[in-house]
Amino acid sequence: MLLFGIGIVLVTPNVVAVAGLILLVATIELQVRRVEEPYLLRTHGDTYRAYAASVGRFVPGVGLIR
Repeated sequence: MLLFGIGIVLVTPNVVAVAGLILLVATIELQVRRVEEPYLLRTHGDTYRAYAASVGRFVPGVGLIR
């Protein structure tokens, strides 16, 4: 979905497309932080905490969770 948004911005470089991409990225970030990560912490506990501290949120090594 993110690649699609980037593609739309590249094909139709206008303010609406850029605003849509920013909204998409913000929505994905909120969903991951507010829904997925708390669920994984509740389900897997310290195992997930150790895993999250060693890998990136979206890209390996970038945005490590502490």
